Amino acid sequence: MWEAYVLAFAVTAAVADLLWRRIPFALTALGVISGLTYHLFLGDIGSSAAAAAVGFGVGLALFQLRAVGGGDVKLITALGAMLGWGDWLQAVYVALMAAAIMAIAGVIRRRILLQTLSNILTLIRHVQQRGLRPHETINVNNPALVRVPFGAAAAVGMAYAIIMR
Repeated sequence: MWEAYVLAFAVTAAVADLLWRRIPFALTALGVISGLTYHLFLGDIGSSAAAAAVGFGVGLALFQLRAVGGGDVKLITALGAMLGWGDWLQAVYVALMAAAIMAIAGVIRRRILLQTLSNILTLIRHVQQRGLRPHETINVNNPALVRVPFGAAAAVGMAYAIIMR
């Protein structure tokens, strides 16, 4: 039953991200609360809380760099709370691979491979010169760049983690 709930959560987040490019706060808050509550009764609250905390910390760091949006931070946190540590690590790994494939497909579809490679080199130089600070134009807020709906990639990762249990 829990697995069906988690999959429904993942699909809802994916659809919201695909349609509106936003993941609703109410959805992610429900995911965190239900995940922590489920794992509390299961006797595995430490794993759930640790995954949620690490997810929030990593997500917040990426948000500060403007590499991800705020909904992605909340989604990564909810994933941790709902899946627990081991499944969360597996889900995030698969989600990142799915997001990379989606990004590569977007680059190929828009025929901007050389520009993307140039942007990567620019970001590397930027980090070398200014440290971990957001780049002025190469960030998630620039609509001209290829942006991936992470909610869809996260749904793939969650489904994989649940199926492979």
